[in-house]
Amino acid sequence: MSKLIPILLILVFVGMACAEGTISFNTVFFDSTGKLSYTYPVSLPNQNALHELQRNFTKQKFGAKFIGQEPAAALRTYKHQNEEELEYLSDEVSFPLPGIVQFVTSFYANGTWGSDIGIYSMSDGKRVEVASIFNKNWEKDIIKLIVREFLHSQNLHALANYSYTQNEMDFIPTEVKISEYGGLEFVYPVYKIAPGTAGEQIIFLSWGTLMPHLNPKSVIYSKIRF
Repeated sequence: MSKLIPILLILVFVGMACAEGTISFNTVFFDSTGKLSYTYPVSLPNQNALHELQRNFTKQKFGAKFIGQEPAAALRTYKHQNEEELEYLSDEVSFPLPGIVQFVTSFYANGTWGSDIGIYSMSDGKRVEVASIFNKNWEKDIIKLIVREFLHSQNLHALANYSYTQNEMDFIPTEVKISEYGGLEFVYPVYKIAPGTAGEQIIFLSWGTLMPHLNPKSVIYSKIRF
């Protein structure tokens, strides 16, 4: 990795509006090209929720050991500790549903792209776990829907005809992203369900397709427009 020369930290104010009040974010850029950056929440009407959201954003971005650090210090330390491997670090904030904030972190290290997707409730700042979105014992049914959609994209009729993996358990979703197209995107890292040359795999299922399996008590259910 080429040596990056830190410059003065630049704080850029970004204002966002949502159904539960105004939430604001600052972005710290660590170098002049913007290759290393961190977007973090700085304003939310509910201060307890803001504190929890700040901790969760930091944990997702850098790991639990950085929770107590200020954003600029966390970014600087993280960059220093990963300087030999890390070439790119960024994130993206969006509001896919009322009262829901989605935080997508991305990095490029050791020749491989990676990402982490966090869905958070703005009412309490807590992360929405994948399992909480669905009814109990949801895995088997959701996997079948995912595999069916994946096979359709590959012009195949059965997983047995797929040359990379025939194991349905490889399709257990660990990361989901709320899609702007009305549904969930199930995100699989490189090599999980496809060869490295195919890159990261994203399988989309609409809310209508998922509706029988969604948990009505989930924090996002009442916010969905079917």
